[in-house]
Amino acid sequence: MRTPGSGSLASRSARIGDLRSNRVLGFQLLLGVGVVALWEILAVTIFAHRFVLPTPTSIVATGWHDHFYGSDLVATLSEASLGWLIGNSLGLALATLTLVSRRAEGILVSFGVMTYAVPTVAIGPILFIVQSPFAAKITMSALSVFFVTLVAAVAGLRAASKTSLEMAAAFGARKWSILRRVRIRASVPSIAAGLCISAPAAILGAMIGDYFGGQSGLGVVMLQAQQQLSVSRTWAIAGVTTVVSGTAYGITLWLTRRFGAGNAVSTDVSGSPQGSAKRTTQQNVAATARVMAGVAIALAVWTALVHLSGLGGYFLKTPLAVWNYLVSSPQSPQNRQQILLTLATTLLHAGSGWILGTILAVIGAVILVLSPAATRAVMPLVLVVRSVPLVAMTPLLALLFGRGLAGITVIAALVTIVPSLVTISDGLQSAPGPALDLIRSIGAASSKR
Repeated sequence: MRTPGSGSLASRSARIGDLRSNRVLGFQLLLGVGVVALWEILAVTIFAHRFVLPTPTSIVATGWHDHFYGSDLVATLSEASLGWLIGNSLGLALATLTLVSRRAEGILVSFGVMTYAVPTVAIGPILFIVQSPFAAKITMSALSVFFVTLVAAVAGLRAASKTSLEMAAAFGARKWSILRRVRIRASVPSIAAGLCISAPAAILGAMIGDYFGGQSGLGVVMLQAQQQLSVSRTWAIAGVTTVVSGTAYGITLWLTRRFGAGNAVSTDVSGSPQGSAKRTTQQNVAATARVMAGVAIALAVWTALVHLSGLGGYFLKTPLAVWNYLVSSPQSPQNRQQILLTLATTLLHAGSGWILGTILAVIGAVILVLSPAATRAVMPLVLVVRSVPLVAMTPLLALLFGRGLAGITVIAALVTIVPSLVTISDGLQSAPGPALDLIRSIGAASSKR
C-alpha cells in the first residue's frame, strides 16, 4: 500500500538524481571546452615557433581532409578485435585452471608476469620473421591484453566469500554448480574491469605492430607522417586513435554493466586465521616453489618456441645461450658489466618517472576522493587520456621536453600516473562502511557520497 506522499518523494528523488547528472555532464563539457581552449592558446603563443604542438582546429582540419583514415582504421580494428578475443580467451581459460588446483595459481601468474615483462617492441621483429604481418600484429595485440585479463580473472574467481562457498556446499551443490552460481557471479566485476582495460590495450598493441611492417593500419600512416615531419597529421591520427580507444572502453563498460557487472561485495567475515610460524614458513616455501615452477615453464616454452620457429641461432637465442653470454663464456664479465651499466641507467630513468607519476597520482586520488563530484567529472577524461597512444606521441614529447632525463621522466610519469590514479582512487574508496560510520560518529568530517 502506498503511503501518502510516497509518489511525490520518489519523483523528487528522481529529479534530484537527474539534476546531479546534468550538473556532472555540464561540468564535463565545460572542462573539455576549457582544455581545448587552453590547448589552442598555448599552440598559438608559447609553442607557436616550435612546430610540435598544432592547434586543435588544424588537427581536425587535417583529419577531415584525410577522411579520418577510414581504411587504415578498419585494418587496425580488425587486428585488434582478433587479438582481443584471442588474448582474453587464453587469459580466461588459464584462469579457470586455478580452480582445479590452488598451486596452479602462483605458477600461472608467474608465467603471465614473465610474458608481460617482455617488451613487445623487442619481440616484434621476431614475430614478423616467423609470421605474416597480419598474424604478427594479432599476436602483439593478444599479448597486450593477456596478462591484464589473466590477473583480473584469477582475482575474480577467488573473490567469492568463504561463507557463500560453505553455504552452497552445505546445500549439496557440486563443484560445477558452485562455479556457475557462486564463483562466476563473484568474478564478474573483476573480469569486467579487465575486459574494459584490455579493449584500448588491444588497439595500441596492434598499432605497435604497425611500426614493424604492413601496408595499412593507423600505426603505418602515423609512422609515415612522422617520417614526413607532418606534425598535424601525427596528432590527427593520435586523436582518431584516442577516440576509438575511448569508444572501445565505453562500449565494453556499457556491455558489462548491461549484463549485471556491479561492484563486488564480500560477505566473508570469518577473518584470516592466525597461522603458526611453522605454517608461515611452509607457505613461503610453497610460494617460492610455485614461482620457480612458473619460471621453469616460461623457460621451457621459450626453448620450445626457439626450436619450433625453424630460425637459426642468429635471430633467436635459447635460455642456455643467454646463460653462456652472461655467465660461462670468456667474455661474460665484459658482457655483464655492459648490461649492468645500461640497466642502471634504465632504472634511474624509470625510477624518476615512477616517483613523479606516483606522487601526482596520490595527490590526484586524494582530491578526487574528497570530491565525489570531481571524480564523476574528471575520471572519464582520465580514461580518455589513458587511450592516447604514447608510443606515437613519444617523438613529440621528446621535442617538447628534450631527450635527456627530463624528457624520459615525463614519458615514464605519463605511463605511471593514470593506472596509479585509478588504482589508488579505488583503494581509497573501498574503505569498509562500518569503519567510516565509526569515524563519522566521533565527529570526523568526510566527503559525502
